[in-house]
Order: sequence, then C-alpha cells, then structure tokens
Amino acid sequence: MTTLTRIPFWITATCLASIVFLSSNTNALARQTDGSRGSRNVELVSHLPLGGMKAASGSATAGFDALGRSTGNLVFDQGANRPFVFVAKNGQEPGIVAVNIANESKPVVVGAWDSPSEIADLVHFNVGSKSFLAAFHPESGLSVLEVTDPDEGQFDLVAELNVSEGLHHGFAYRHSDGRSYLFATGGKNVLVYDLETLVSARTAELASIALPEEQPTIDYGFHSVSAQYEAVTETDRLYAAGAGGYYVFDVTDVRNPSVLAIVNSAAVQIGHGIAASPDGSHVVTAAGYRTAPIRIFDLRPVFEGTVPRIRTAAGAWTANWRNYAENFEMRWPFVFVAGMDDGLQVFNMLNPFDPFTVGYYFTWDGQAASLANRAANKTGAWDVDVRNADGLIAVTDVNTGLWLFRMEGFENWDGRGWGFPNVSSVQDWENGPTRSTEW
Repeated sequence: MTTLTRIPFWITATCLASIVFLSSNTNALARQTDGSRGSRNVELVSHLPLGGMKAASGSATAGFDALGRSTGNLVFDQGANRPFVFVAKNGQEPGIVAVNIANESKPVVVGAWDSPSEIADLVHFNVGSKSFLAAFHPESGLSVLEVTDPDEGQFDLVAELNVSEGLHHGFAYRHSDGRSYLFATGGKNVLVYDLETLVSARTAELASIALPEEQPTIDYGFHSVSAQYEAVTETDRLYAAGAGGYYVFDVTDVRNPSVLAIVNSAAVQIGHGIAASPDGSHVVTAAGYRTAPIRIFDLRPVFEGTVPRIRTAAGAWTANWRNYAENFEMRWPFVFVAGMDDGLQVFNMLNPFDPFTVGYYFTWDGQAASLANRAANKTGAWDVDVRNADGLIAVTDVNTGLWLFRMEGFENWDGRGWGFPNVSSVQDWENGPTRSTEW
C-alpha cells in the first residue's frame, strides 16, 4: 500500500508551466479573429443537434425544438468501457436520451425515456454491477431508472419517489462507512436516501439536514449539494448552497450531521452551486443571478478557528459580467463552466486569489437572450460534465444540443497526480473514498 505525499506548491506550479500558457493573453475572452468559435486549445470533437433550433432567434420560444423541448442537464457514465452520456430534454414532451459516444466523432442516440414531468437534474450512480440514473422533478420528486444496457434502449423505471415540494438537485456519494447515499434538495432540507434501498423501491429517507437555526427565515432551503471525503480528518463532508449562502456539514454520521463552516457573502442571498477543492480548503460557488461572478472562498480561517464564518471571497472569475454561469464542474485546478451565452468556459484556480481563463468555445452564436426577459428566453450552454478517464468534455446547449470537446494538455484527471486525494464530483465506486490517497 502506498500513501500519497502532498506535492509542494512550487513543484506543482512548475509542472503546470506547460499548461498555463494556454490562455494568459487578452484574447482569451473574445472569439478568435480567424472566425472560429473557440480558443485554439479547445478542439471540437463532435456536435449532436438533438432536435436543433426551430424557433426564430430571439423569439419567446427560442431554444425549443419543434416539440417545444429544450436541451437540459447531462451526465457521463464514468465507468470503464461504458461510452455513454445521458441528456435531459424539457418542455412539452420532457424526457431523457442515451447517447453512445464509442465513436466520439459520431455520437448516436441509442435509447430514450419519456418523463412524466420536467427534469431539473440527472445523477448517475452504480449499485453492484448495475447502473442507474436519478431524474429530479421539481414538480413531483424523483424517478430512478436502470440504465445498465443503454445500447439495448433500456430505461427501466425501478422506483418513483413522490415529494410534495419536488426535488431540484442531487448528488450520489459513496460514503466512508461503505454505504452509498443520495443527497437531494428541493424543499427546505437536504434529504438523504440509501441507494440500495432506493433502487429496490423502499424509499424512506434516512435523514433530513436543515439550515443552521440562525440563518435567514426566507421561504427557501437548499438549491444544490456536493459531497466528498476529507482524507486528513477522515470525515465525510457535505457542501450545500442555499438560503443565506454556502454551508459545510460533517456527515460522517449521516443521521447526525454537524455544521463545520458557513459562508455568508453580502452579495449572495441564495447560493446556487458549490464544489470543493480536493483537499476541502476552498469552495467554488455560483450565485445564480445575472452579473454574478463565480466566487472562490478560502475555508481555512474557519477550520483554524480564527474567524466564526467566511464573509469575503478570496477570488472571483467571470467570462462576461453581463451574463451568469449556470453550471460548473471542478477538476482542480480547472473549473469547467456552462456559461449560457458565453458557451463553454474553462478557468484555472491554481491561485484562488487570481483565477484566469484558459479556454472557451461558443456553443451558441445566435442572438443573445434578452436581458429584460432572460428567465423566459434562455440561450446557450446549460450544463457541463467531464470524463475523468480521458478528459472528454461534454456540454449541453439549450438551443443547439450536445457538444463534445477536448482541451489541449488535459488528457485525464486523477487528484493523486496533482498531489491531492482522488476526489471530485465523480465518485470512485470501486475503491471508495477511504482509498482516495492510495495508488
């Protein structure tokens, strides 16, 4: 057994020298002058329209296909030899499509499932040798589908969970106790379910995690969550964005969570998205309103006991202050952003006080969404995911469907190669979190 040794900062920085050059010039925030839609280090692998753009650009129905559907969230199947990505479609006839990307340059739709209602999030996870999708419905709750054989068109509904307030976002997590859990948001609290119980249609929740009592009493709870193992303290941590800002909970005992840190920024009434660095020292956050940058907060002063909570961001990044980032994925030191009108954007947070853009691609080059009516007329990149094994990047665009990219110098991601535990928003279902520092 080999235990990971933390690489000194100066060595890591030196190793990054070949990557930093990718975009340190002033042209990083604008289209290339040669007429291309992306930076030179981002390669377009393929594009699957998934219905395409049928409505007039800029109209009230812009972003919807002939059936009144727009492309929504997506998720990779990260398993070895499982070349699939799943994409949600919303609108008049919502559903999910399975796309085989064995030939990345020619993705093929191999299966579809008709959803009973809108899908706000997709989460992929494994139980034993089987693969599953959790589809989150803001109007009703949760649908759990077995997708072990997408090439056969298999979308077997194995469980439905009715939640009065609906569910909005989720995160599947293999816990240090050897079990796997689903953390779900939608109402006031984060609901916790055992995945083995969930796929067998026995859906009683294990726990309900509430906002700290001193937080705002507005009629809102949590928007989104993520979870990961903290190797130094050997604890499981839940990172939550919601009313009042951002929160870190110790969920080593999921039935008895405790608050570890609170981030209250005066600029954020409701936190929209959150992801932690592999060592848990920093969180990258989104606020979900136009003109809001992605903010990076340093949590160490709270953990060291020098301040009771974090009030000020260590750093901030934006592709365009007029727009906002919808979703993002962290693969430290890179953060991959679905920036709507700004398309795919990638920034480097090696120095969290000075993040900078390293790549981009405009997935939508039509008319931008009206600033006065953005809620009803959304355009551009909506969601993003990254396949750790080979660095493939997938983006869904509300208007234009599924896009696959590769970024020069980013061929895979494993935290151990960066001097960190191998933890990210992608779970190692085979080895589990407690072995995240072992080679």
